Amino acid sequence: MPALSMIECFFRPVLRLSACVVLLLCLSGHAQADDQVETTFGALTGAPAELRDCELSEIGSGTVFLENGCRYRRSITIEQSDVVLDCRGATITGMHRRGIVIRPGLRNVTIRDCRLHDTGGILIEGQTPEDDAPARDAARAASSSGVVLEHLTITESYMTGVFVDHYVVGATIRNSIVADGHHVGIYLEHGSQKNTVSGNLIRNNGLFTNQGIRRIGPTRREGLSVDGSAFNLIENNVFDSNAFGGIFHYKNCWEFHTTNPESRPRLQGSDGNVIRGNIFKNMDIGIWVASRQARDLVMWDCGDESPYENPVSLELMMGDRSWGKSDEFLGYRFNPELIAGFVDKRALSPRWPFPMKLRLFEDFAKDNLYQGNCFENLQTGIRIEDDGNVVEDNFFVGDFEYLYLGSPFRAKYLNRPVVGTVIENNRIYSPSGRDFLQNSFLAKGEHNQTVILQPKPSEAGAGAETSCPSG
Repeated sequence: MPALSMIECFFRPVLRLSACVVLLLCLSGHAQADDQVETTFGALTGAPAELRDCELSEIGSGTVFLENGCRYRRSITIEQSDVVLDCRGATITGMHRRGIVIRPGLRNVTIRDCRLHDTGGILIEGQTPEDDAPARDAARAASSSGVVLEHLTITESYMTGVFVDHYVVGATIRNSIVADGHHVGIYLEHGSQKNTVSGNLIRNNGLFTNQGIRRIGPTRREGLSVDGSAFNLIENNVFDSNAFGGIFHYKNCWEFHTTNPESRPRLQGSDGNVIRGNIFKNMDIGIWVASRQARDLVMWDCGDESPYENPVSLELMMGDRSWGKSDEFLGYRFNPELIAGFVDKRALSPRWPFPMKLRLFEDFAKDNLYQGNCFENLQTGIRIEDDGNVVEDNFFVGDFEYLYLGSPFRAKYLNRPVVGTVIENNRIYSPSGRDFLQNSFLAKGEHNQTVILQPKPSEAGAGAETSCPSG
């Protein structure tokens, strides 16, 4: 059995072992975690202070080594199977296109110990099938398999740090740093499945555009996008100080379908993902489930058919509904004249005027598991706006909105509250002495068949722990 991470050690009651065995596992996990903290994230080989420009050799099958003291200014394309690219700490830099591209249909490709700085990041390329089920299945079957990205340091990416393209299956991104990017840190694109994002530091992404303009409101981006991607494993990562949040689940409304010839309908929700053992800190939102369920998408040129009689009046926002903290800082409550979300405490106001109506589309992020994560210094820990999600064995540190459950427009106008959420055995450290539900917002009339199996307040505390593990 592999060693447990620090976060798993604290929050893995699913093992259901005796207290003594759990303690032994935790002590073992702590010792190993402390020894490995310096080598867990990022490139393994240190870079010298001075780099020289070098030319790339041909990338063929087998193991290809780059030189540690080199700076490579040309994009690398992997076009053959059975390749190990070991950069030995070398730097790929200075290009506004992808730094590394892995073509579709390959087998057993590993990228290791590389630094990518000021590039377009890494693309694992996918297939573009026709819009029918057999074609989609064929695209996944023809996807590259055995792609591993490990011990990479990806900084100041012009595009997404790592982009897992549509219908890619089974890629692994692990033990890497993705930081200070202009866009999302890691992106799992629509139709992709069964990818693993494990043991990474995903930090400070999504605050500025490619032109260096500060993003505001929902133009800010998150650390990890799960865009119509399903059955992925996201574990033991640290999400720190990303502009808008840690992980956002959404389906995407087939955006820009009339203007972008490469835009395809999204036919899979952000469903069935396992998110466990992660740390979320220093952001507005840790996890947003169905993050476009109640947002105005008038500017997105959506191709989906909407169940709403668009446009929808903002009257609901100005009514008697009670509001959670995330409603307030997203702009739902105090700024109803703004498109939902165009509020940023760090930017000047007012922005610009918007109409008093919204154009809404349904979003899908069902049956995900959020287990054994730690949340600290956030506005909202988890915001849930779709069905069948499970929140169990997590640790919430401080006083903030631990959980938001509800979906105002879907519940009121479609008569479809959020159904079947399970909230179980979450622990807290509340300096003010509030319990889990007192620090959460469950919108009245907007959720149904919710199962709450929380310990009594006296039993839900975190013991000696008053912060998330350092990661």
